[in-house]
Amino acid sequence: MNLSFFIAKRYLFSKKSLSIITIMSMISMLVVAAVTMAMVVILSAFNGIESLIDSRYSYFDSDLSVIPLTNKVFSTDSLDCLDLQDIEGVKHCALSIEERVFAQYDENQRIVILKGVEDSFIQQSGLDSMIIDGEARLYLEDTPQAVIGIGVKYDLDLRLFEQVFNPLKLSAVIRGKELRRNLTQALNKRNIPVAGVFTINIDFDSDYVIVPIGFASKLLEFENEYSTVDIRIEEDADMETVQARLQEVVGENYRVRSRLEKNEIIYKSNKTEKWATFLIMAFIMLIATFNIIAALTLLINEKRHDIAVLTGMGATVKSIRRIFFLEGALINAIGALVGMVLGLLFVYVQQEWGLIRLEGGLVEFYPVEMIFTDFIAIFGLVVFGGIISSIAPVRFFTRKYASL
Repeated sequence: MNLSFFIAKRYLFSKKSLSIITIMSMISMLVVAAVTMAMVVILSAFNGIESLIDSRYSYFDSDLSVIPLTNKVFSTDSLDCLDLQDIEGVKHCALSIEERVFAQYDENQRIVILKGVEDSFIQQSGLDSMIIDGEARLYLEDTPQAVIGIGVKYDLDLRLFEQVFNPLKLSAVIRGKELRRNLTQALNKRNIPVAGVFTINIDFDSDYVIVPIGFASKLLEFENEYSTVDIRIEEDADMETVQARLQEVVGENYRVRSRLEKNEIIYKSNKTEKWATFLIMAFIMLIATFNIIAALTLLINEKRHDIAVLTGMGATVKSIRRIFFLEGALINAIGALVGMVLGLLFVYVQQEWGLIRLEGGLVEFYPVEMIFTDFIAIFGLVVFGGIISSIAPVRFFTRKYASL
């Protein structure tokens, strides 16, 4: 065993009665462990929230979407969904329509976002698992039906049990008509019963009304015209690769964007908060290193006689410094290891059994997820803090006492 490491270990785990130095060393370990565990848990919580956001948006937004750059709509004469279906990595391709329309129920009125989808939308999106009232269906026999967000339901005070006799009324501006004197003549109106109510997140819950694409086309008077091509990719496919292939096929008149790009602000804000929190925790870790500095300073001061003896036996200043540097490294490493283990254990228990539950939330318990790069970032920060906290007192005091 290396002599410097052996002596450092003996100093740290001395069998003598507890001294103030030993107590301070233990406190330093506990502080490093607590801060390390906190960083693991907090970053895992942010990762869990990001995954939850991504999963919730995936119910509504496809992995990739193709939209026209110059107009709000496009014709299938210029872009055929079947041509995109054959591209490697594409699992499913569907057309959709999205437009703002006027909704009315009894005396309550508001603007909503009408989303016309193909029959496969419910199955492909998994929206049926987000239904909190009624059913997830777009047709009852041959009659079109709608699925609305819970926010729309509350705003309109809509009652599902009345839908047979009192359906939702939707109105859209007829293209080419001007909204001047006679508003009624400028609007195309249709009624549609509501089959179910979903809750995903506030962005979708408060605005969206999902209807069959045929119903949307008739209301908006679209003839072979659509707003978006929604594309879901294979699970093992690389999104950026598939996105590049699609962009090459559709050409410069269309844009292929990912779900991340469409909801860029939400994803970026979560990441910004995550790393801002990490920087705050890094500052706390920096403060925690002062405990290690204090413990090493007291230890070196107490071991002045040992330093003198080692110097007299021919030990170099470098080898003496190594002893106390390894002492600080041991304090830091043990604290970091304990913190990492406890943090990962907490994350595992939360994932498996859900210690922290969310009553009345979108999920049963608080989501957490540990990412390997975060683990490396935390480990690197702790190691860096340990090195910085050990170098200064070791260099100063060993030079002082070794020269006596």
